[in-house]
Amino acid sequence: MNPEFIEFKGKKILYVNYRNVRDKDVAISILKRAVEIERKSEGDLLILQNYEGTYANQEFMGEIKKLGKEVKEKVKKNALVGITGIKKILLQTYSAFSGEKNIKTFNTEEDAKEWLILDEKS
Repeated sequence: MNPEFIEFKGKKILYVNYRNVRDKDVAISILKRAVEIERKSEGDLLILQNYEGTYANQEFMGEIKKLGKEVKEKVKKNALVGITGIKKILLQTYSAFSGEKNIKTFNTEEDAKEWLILDEKS
């Protein structure tokens, strides 16, 4: 079931998989489920989002801006995979709009997970 918590080296990561989702309604549905999980969280969330094979669109970005404000204080780190081209420009716009500084892009999920837990290791 997407989104879901996964474990990586003993740490819990919320994995949100948009890979190959090209229908904006499906993407928005996944986003809303992720935000619902984030709302229920106590905070310090580590999030991995995979956007490989997706298309950027303004309606989805509008929903991210609106819903992201509600939960941004609960997110410790947010790692994104598959951010290229127009998606990179939209991410820069989102980051400027939201003021979030804990977002970083990666080429692989493995690299993203390593960064997420970097300061989490005991």
